[in-house]
Amino acid sequence: MKLFSPSEPKLKFYCDDRKTGVIPEPYQSRKVMPDWYKKLPNYANREDGMEIPTLKRCPPFLDALSTGWIIPLAADITVKVVDNGAGVTWDTTFFEPIFEHHNMVQISTHPNVPTIPIKVMNHWLIETPPGWSCLFVPPLNRPDDIFDLFSGIVETDKYFEYINFPGFLKMREGSFTIKRGHPLMQVIPFKRNFDKEAEILELNSEAIKKLQHTKDRKASWFSLYRDSMWEKK
Repeated sequence: MKLFSPSEPKLKFYCDDRKTGVIPEPYQSRKVMPDWYKKLPNYANREDGMEIPTLKRCPPFLDALSTGWIIPLAADITVKVVDNGAGVTWDTTFFEPIFEHHNMVQISTHPNVPTIPIKVMNHWLIETPPGWSCLFVPPLNRPDDIFDLFSGIVETDKYFEYINFPGFLKMREGSFTIKRGHPLMQVIPFKRNFDKEAEILELNSEAIKKLQHTKDRKASWFSLYRDSMWEKK
């Protein structure tokens, strides 16, 4: 499945001219893979010596890791956290805000309270073709020990405005610097108006036969899904 067909316009990212060539640009997720993933071999030996594929050979994991675009942090920022997360301050030399406070009353029942919520400022405007929205989600399959940001969906074909990223810092005490380029959010475009109703069914004889056929093929062909069903994104 391709995010856009060749006949449709591309996803567009805009920033103002003062930031052009200054802040890091969004990039395709597949173009910057985590170091741990690049180092992982395709196969490894189990305790009994049998060779088995590793996570690197798992297409569903790879697709989640590599789909869409990553928006990086615009500039370096130094953060100080006190009182088990209840106090957060920051400092940056960048000429526009990188963080803002998020009002606690807006999320008063969230389980992270009394940790102070923050809003990470996004300096990119995003535009999609008509009928396409964007899912904003913390980078999938990329562990992050700094941010715990919220996910959201925006109709980016209609709403031409900066979309910022509220959430929490994971650190509860201490001072640290977050470097420009830190991956903040994964942007995954999708076409709206799929059928929102689902059929809830009991397995019938035809479905059971189909399932068993897949299991039999897997028993004969270990990499069945990867080799014969998976479509490279």
